[in-house]
Amino acid sequence: MRVAFFVSLDETGGGLNQTKGFLNNISKIKLEHEIFIVTNNKKELNKINSKNINLLQFKKSFLTKIYFLFIGFISNNKFFSFKISNPFENFLKKNKIDFIIFSNPSFYSNYCKNIDYAINIWNTEISNYAFFKEFKNGNYEFQNNIIKKSVIDAFRIIVFTEQNKRDLIESYNCHSEKIIIQNLTPILPNKFKDLKNFDFNNTYKKFDFDKNKRWFFYPAQFWSHKNHIYLLKTLKILIKNNNDKVGFIFCGNDKGNLNYIKNHVKNLKLEDNIKILGYINDEKLISIYKYCAGIVMPTYLGRSSLPLLEAIFFNKKIYYSKNILDEKLKKFVTEFDLKDPNDLATQLSNFTNDGNNNQTIYKDITSELSFEENYVKIINDYNFYLNTWKNN
Repeated sequence: MRVAFFVSLDETGGGLNQTKGFLNNISKIKLEHEIFIVTNNKKELNKINSKNINLLQFKKSFLTKIYFLFIGFISNNKFFSFKISNPFENFLKKNKIDFIIFSNPSFYSNYCKNIDYAINIWNTEISNYAFFKEFKNGNYEFQNNIIKKSVIDAFRIIVFTEQNKRDLIESYNCHSEKIIIQNLTPILPNKFKDLKNFDFNNTYKKFDFDKNKRWFFYPAQFWSHKNHIYLLKTLKILIKNNNDKVGFIFCGNDKGNLNYIKNHVKNLKLEDNIKILGYINDEKLISIYKYCAGIVMPTYLGRSSLPLLEAIFFNKKIYYSKNILDEKLKKFVTEFDLKDPNDLATQLSNFTNDGNNNQTIYKDITSELSFEENYVKIINDYNFYLNTWKNN
């Protein structure tokens, strides 16, 4: 059997790091079947992947782009009644791919009518937050439609946690047997281990953060659902209560909300307590994780997340939105109420550096062994059924 793993490097921020972690784990899987990595960006993939896995690039021609635009306006039934050739499926068939696994909720899964697939789904709770600006422009329908189609068509769906699984069962009526749980595997810890002689302390010092302040880190792209505004409100309360020794470090790409946050920082006169770094490389990320006081996560989405797992690895105190995380992960964080910035302000005022050695916990949550077992099982289970028809 020929198995393809589809990865897209068009993602940024956490999505890109998730893809890197996925690639790192895929490169270690041992299978009797032929393994390929399919991507729409082979040049970028070659920079990351050096494990001698077969690479296939799906190139979008002008006609292919027209095709993708066209089928966005018609239903699948109408589409197939026109008997228009599906370029992505043709590409897979040309390369004799029997089964494909998508590393993210990719729109390319929509074009696998006659090729079976498994797919990673991230935001299973997105239906609760369709009103956010970034989701109202079509992103919600995009993600929701992929989930609904996958619940029906996918051979297996891979999610991060038990709560993600419950979301699919309760909100999308998905059969539980179809769902596989595999938490994220961050790439930063591996990078940290590889950079044994790197001076992270010196990198951190170059930021020149005020040494008289206790700095908390929020690594998140500037989406409205990431809720940076909550931290500004929290900080204003702290300063009003004569506690100006707390600061927040923001880093991430602008997704349409950065100027809004910058204007609020200026209007609230919080420039001395907020540092906005934009995109930073892995070495700088690691240095902040190592030397910050803790992590704050006022996000509205995420049953699990890379910053959470990275903070566990770096033994940091973690403050996380209440009632967001999976139950098994809540015990590693201090929760706060997103409707009340006074809650987090009080907790930060009473901060104690009680981070534990979480290396064993981290390994259990992000087990590379369980990753291999899960994906080997998915592939072998599909091969079991494939043997009933492939040669007929």
